[in-house]
Amino acid sequence: MSFKAGQVIAGKYRLNSLLGTGGMASVWGATNTFTERQFAIKFLLPEFAKTPEAAQRFMMEAKVSGRVQHPNVIEVLDVGQAEDGSLFLVMELLQGQSLEHVMRKQEPTMTVYEFVGVMLDIARALSAAHRAGVVHRDLKPSNILIHRDTRGVAVPKVLDFGVSKFLLEQDRDNSLTIAGTVLGSPLYMSPEQAMGQLDIDHRTDIFAFGAILFEGVCGFRCFDAPNFNALIVTIATQQPKSVDHYAPQMPESIRALVRDCLMTDKHRRIESFDRIVERLTPMLADLAQNPMRLPKPVRRQGESSHTDPEGTAAMPAIVKPSDRPPPPAPDQVPTSGSAAPWAGSLPGYRPVQKPPILLFAVGGALFASFIIVAALALLFVKRRHDAHEDANLAATQTTAPPQPTVEVPKPKASASSDVPTISIDSLPQAQGAKIHIGRLTVEAAPEACNVSVDGKARGMTPLPSIDVSPGTHALRCETSSGIAKTVNVSVVEGQTTHHHFSTSQ
Repeated sequence: MSFKAGQVIAGKYRLNSLLGTGGMASVWGATNTFTERQFAIKFLLPEFAKTPEAAQRFMMEAKVSGRVQHPNVIEVLDVGQAEDGSLFLVMELLQGQSLEHVMRKQEPTMTVYEFVGVMLDIARALSAAHRAGVVHRDLKPSNILIHRDTRGVAVPKVLDFGVSKFLLEQDRDNSLTIAGTVLGSPLYMSPEQAMGQLDIDHRTDIFAFGAILFEGVCGFRCFDAPNFNALIVTIATQQPKSVDHYAPQMPESIRALVRDCLMTDKHRRIESFDRIVERLTPMLADLAQNPMRLPKPVRRQGESSHTDPEGTAAMPAIVKPSDRPPPPAPDQVPTSGSAAPWAGSLPGYRPVQKPPILLFAVGGALFASFIIVAALALLFVKRRHDAHEDANLAATQTTAPPQPTVEVPKPKASASSDVPTISIDSLPQAQGAKIHIGRLTVEAAPEACNVSVDGKARGMTPLPSIDVSPGTHALRCETSSGIAKTVNVSVVEGQTTHHHFSTSQ
């Protein structure tokens, strides 16, 4: 299996460049040849493609994405096989850096406020996954990407559900195990996972979450050892390092959450990510005015000391509440072109200075005069054109030629009937045709809400940019506390409409 730039996969995905290669897969940037939308395509490496368990693990991501559907979980949009039989997933194309890179390379380090904001979004994503009956089992900083969306807003995304496990009753017979393999990253693994217990549940993700929190506030991991086997034994038999000893300067609320997540006895661990979200939310508000930063990471032996000031370009958009301008009135749509509520905090952002009122008045008068003259000229030309067309029609009485038809090419047969292609772009685009779309983003405060557009659920706020057709759409916001609001939103072609719901009582 060898791919190259410019190659078209499955008749519609043109490969642009290799983005990276991991343990099981390679990832390419690609463009849909019909819609011109860009994606990331993940191919299973050939050495794993022949293993049924690995193929099942690879395709698990698509099933999990469809089940969870959360804005902080990477979206898998299509699955299929290339012409040579290679399995692939088509995913949203993300821009940014992994949390691992940010935690270990960014200079200066993140503020505690920014770190808690990222972890709160991750907790919400895992809460949604657990409600859908999915346990990740391999949560780690390299599987969390800080994506910078089209608005410049930081959107943490949980990646790689390849070793995830379904806990719903109907999926118990389909849970994935690979003989002789420890599923998950040992550096963030729970004790029960390290001991090879079979009844792994949602609490293993809670332990990994606590291990990431510990690393952020302490600068090093709660478990470490010189090699893989020693690390597994250490996690299975010893207590994690004390957050109170190594990070006494951190707020007690954060240290208490770390302690509750890192309980080696899973029955004493904090019970759910819903509870974690409840505890992180007030922390974020308390830290909004606190300039405290995470400690500089402790370098491991042989690790480069190189820092990256651009460790994440998304961080500045995690905005303190005090920095935000007043939100728009409830259920009112901001006018097209108005400044987004996060824009004032972006680096290099400068508000446009308003010209004097007199200049507006003179310019407006000149523009109005030009419009009137142009309209009269167009009216005169149109009347002459209509008269000429009527004369030609009366003289010839010919009928218009039939319109040519556009043939829809048939998709190529899949190399294996076991993995059908689930297409989201089934209709080809006629040559020269344009895709008419607008974009919509939704925020809610003080309480997040589930958003539906025209009756279709689209996920929890903050809802990143989604493509919708131009026109009026019914937008509904429902909070877990029972608040429900509906508003009609007008979306303009080629523009992004931002809507803010007020979810206060």
